Amino acid sequence: MIIQGLKITNAKGESIEFNNHFRLNDDFDLNALGATVNYTDSTEDGSNYQNTKLENRDFDVPFFIHKTVSEAWWIEEQRNLAHKVFNPKSNPMRLDLVTPAGEKYYMNANLEGTPVFPKGEENSNEIWQDGLLQFSANDPYIYSQTETKVDIAVWNSSFEFPLETPVTGIEFGYRSPSLIVNVLNEGQDSTGMMIRFKATGTLKNPNLINVNTYESLKINTTMLSGDVIEVSTYKRKKSVKLIRNNIETNIFNRLDLESKFLQLETGDNLFRYNADTGIDNLEVSMNFTPRMLGV
Repeated sequence: MIIQGLKITNAKGESIEFNNHFRLNDDFDLNALGATVNYTDSTEDGSNYQNTKLENRDFDVPFFIHKTVSEAWWIEEQRNLAHKVFNPKSNPMRLDLVTPAGEKYYMNANLEGTPVFPKGEENSNEIWQDGLLQFSANDPYIYSQTETKVDIAVWNSSFEFPLETPVTGIEFGYRSPSLIVNVLNEGQDSTGMMIRFKATGTLKNPNLINVNTYESLKINTTMLSGDVIEVSTYKRKKSVKLIRNNIETNIFNRLDLESKFLQLETGDNLFRYNADTGIDNLEVSMNFTPRMLGV
């Protein structure tokens, strides 16, 4: 992966962008990702495959400080800035990446030490000061900065200017007629998502069904007009929240016992929405960020 632009932001919101005094020295490799393949013994020759687990992504970021000012105090000031922002105590770090084609990605990683500033004329001279950052990403995925949104059930506006009023009246909007939608995951692995149920009137027990696997996610509750239920199915970030009158409430206990935290497999995913009553008052949308193993 060739990186043209990089910005690193720590957990405190402090950041350094590599485009002025701080510059990237060489391309750093984000494509080599190890995996552990698990097997169990078999009575036959060989073994039985069980699963594969991706390992942490370990990588280095070589950089240099371009000495636009020759005084010793200036380079010391830049080194102090690097130690402040690239402080392992301020993990995790977010790395915003830009490729030469202008594609934007990000990843989260942890510094495994303070910045390294090697000595010697080849590393520190009147023009530059070399540096090195050593990272380990316990979440090994690279994420697109462009979030994908898919609407399943929404009201579409048909009101536009210039306005002409026919004898039969004006149709201000119409409801999408399809109960099923295909969600395309163009990432390189499965991912969770944020499912959003919105009520335009009273309805009971909204749910979403994966047509391919027959798995479903159902919330056993009555929604009133204006209510929004947000369900995160991301691993390590699962949640179920009700937003009513701008007040957010945890309703994880309203999740139906047979529900699954639906995932998006790579490629096509067919989903159908439903409700026990008031289905015409239900709007459903999904947001997700494609996950990449390498770019």
